[in-house]
Amino acid sequence: MTPFDRGALAWRRGVRRWRRALALLVLCVAAVIGGVYGLRLWQYWERHVSTDDAFVEAHVSPVSARIRGTVLEVLVRDNQDVAAGAPLVRLDPRDFEVKVAQARAAVATAESRLNVATAGLPMTDETTRSQVAQAEASAARARLGIEGARRGLDERTSRLAARRAAVAAARADIAAREADLERASADRARMEQLLGQQLVARQEFDLAENLFRTASAALEAARQRLDVARAEVAQAQAERASQEVALTQAQRQREEAEATLAEARSRRGEVKVRSAEIGSAEAELAEAQAALREALLNLEYATVAAPIAGRVTRRTVEVGQVVQPGQPLLALVDLANVWVVANYKETQLTHVRPGQPATISVDTHPGLVLHARVDSIQSGTGSRFSLLPPENASGNFVKVVQRIPVKLVLEPEDRARGLLVPGMSVVPTIRVR
Repeated sequence: MTPFDRGALAWRRGVRRWRRALALLVLCVAAVIGGVYGLRLWQYWERHVSTDDAFVEAHVSPVSARIRGTVLEVLVRDNQDVAAGAPLVRLDPRDFEVKVAQARAAVATAESRLNVATAGLPMTDETTRSQVAQAEASAARARLGIEGARRGLDERTSRLAARRAAVAAARADIAAREADLERASADRARMEQLLGQQLVARQEFDLAENLFRTASAALEAARQRLDVARAEVAQAQAERASQEVALTQAQRQREEAEATLAEARSRRGEVKVRSAEIGSAEAELAEAQAALREALLNLEYATVAAPIAGRVTRRTVEVGQVVQPGQPLLALVDLANVWVVANYKETQLTHVRPGQPATISVDTHPGLVLHARVDSIQSGTGSRFSLLPPENASGNFVKVVQRIPVKLVLEPEDRARGLLVPGMSVVPTIRVR
């Protein structure tokens, strides 16, 4: 072997040693870098939890018709942004305008009935009150007339009794005068006989004659007094009969007055009737006003307005279509208020709490990172609220790690939130420590 060959062999051996050392160094550096990266990655995932089973959600307001009608105009197009209260669809309003006119006419009729009933109540009250007062006064006068007639009848009765007593006294007086006349006549006849026999003086006969004439005059006077007393009795009887007639008339007047009073008091019931009519008219007016409000609402419902501000989706309404109450026409998506529902495994939620910060990456926008926070954790797994919940007691139980929905809300200052729409796939990462 020449010296050149030995030198070349030594150089090749040195190169191989250098390569081994370099490879070993590279391996050591790679091991150190891998260890540091793995340590940092382990530390990162110790403080964070993430899932790719997450989607964007938002409020979706279905817009439907509240009345039956024919579509005249559709004022929006698909995916158009609209403000709250903006008109979306117009229905044919003519039928509802007719209903409004009918309801207004019914309100006017009810108001006129109420006005008539209200105006008639004071008049009826005053009229019936005055009638009752007049009837009560007439009844009082009739009662006073009866009292006066009774007192007059008692007075006439007393006067008749006195006149009858005077007639009896006159008859007794006549009887006494007749006795005196008979005695005077007997004395005169005896004196005349004695005078003829000249047994007595002429003076005694003249005295007997005078006594006879006096007794005769007294009898005549007593008879005249009897006639006068009888005439007074007849007059008293006539007066008593007249007073009895007056009493009967007064009693009849009292009955008539009491009947009139009863009728007037019964008419006071018309006030209650009028009050009831007012109540009925008020109820009819309220009913007519309610019907008018309903008709105005239906007319207002002929223009379907946006309940919220959002973007039009799922538009199914067309011009000329006859829609029914409750029929969906379109939907509005509130893009200003979106959130993320992340379905985490139950084993990942050990340290998750509301209020923890999170970052969200969107599949549609690579490199975009949104900031959010944990709003709440659903009180139950997704399978528990499914249409057919699992029956673990059926005998075919297989343990499967369940997922629990977590609601993440975006931070208000994050302007990129407007790029999200419901249904987008996102990857949220929650910082738990």
